[in-house]
Amino acid sequence: MTERIFLEKVGTPYSATPIGNTKVWEVRHLGNGSRIPPLIYVVESHVGQQFLLGREISGRPKFNMVRSIAKLFVELFFEQLKGKELSQYLILRGAYPFDLQYAFGVTPNYDRLLLPTGFIKLQRVLNQGETDWEIHAHGLIGEYHGDTWLVPDTAIASGSTVAFFLRNGFVVHRPKRVYVITACGSLEGIQRIYRECHKAHVELIPVFHQCIFQVSKEGNLPGLPLTDLSVVSPGCITTRDFDAKALDRYQGTRMCCVGDIGESLEDPVQYSIHTLWEMQTLGMDPKKEDWRIWTVDVLKDEFHKKVAAFKPDLADYFKGIWGEEKR
Repeated sequence: MTERIFLEKVGTPYSATPIGNTKVWEVRHLGNGSRIPPLIYVVESHVGQQFLLGREISGRPKFNMVRSIAKLFVELFFEQLKGKELSQYLILRGAYPFDLQYAFGVTPNYDRLLLPTGFIKLQRVLNQGETDWEIHAHGLIGEYHGDTWLVPDTAIASGSTVAFFLRNGFVVHRPKRVYVITACGSLEGIQRIYRECHKAHVELIPVFHQCIFQVSKEGNLPGLPLTDLSVVSPGCITTRDFDAKALDRYQGTRMCCVGDIGESLEDPVQYSIHTLWEMQTLGMDPKKEDWRIWTVDVLKDEFHKKVAAFKPDLADYFKGIWGEEKR
């Protein structure tokens, strides 16, 4: 069995916010060979932990968490970015909560000028053999320019969309460096992105939050083309403290920390139903969950009916929560 690696072993504290509630770890030369960027940053913060432990959170509260994580990136890395010719690129729709425009608005010169931003719509679909992802693209709205590209993305699993964007963008303009910033990202995804940067001789600087995840080959939910980002995966790298918190929160199971992030923002009810389904699949105990803190009121009869219509045995598995509510 492979020994679990923790951030305290491979990382070095790099910086912290003045009040000390946010820390940046610097991870250099992780693993052997040249398939991994030589420098990786991991931001450890309260909001980052809430985001990854918050499968019960959806809609506006989750959106606001992503905005807060974006703000932290600017606060922690602005000195590095000062004086560079910056351009931001948002891959829609997944990246739109992570827009750095507002966060940069309190920094010179962006308190007067907008951060140059390009938008591109990319759609990821399974190929015919269902062995890998294909990318369908629309044209870029904006321009490829600047010596430093910022590519924020809320969740990065396979890394296929960011890699596709960079491969095509480098043909038009080649920056000196690219920061890829994610609230929930995998090492495998960054490796795919790094291949494109390495071929183009562009420096890649990944900025993770809380964990460097190991992406699963198959998701927890049968029949859905979703991979999982779970803290209990043996290749996941995080702090010992957060590992313990995640084990407690998800009852020792390999629950994905985010689920379908787009669905969590745009369809909280369906996202909550899928979260229950994942809990059922993994055998989590409904009695150990605090249902009062869920964004969606799962205790209501209206939600119960939607669960029963979606999957009757799922409603049966969680019948205790509605029985208690009726009493």
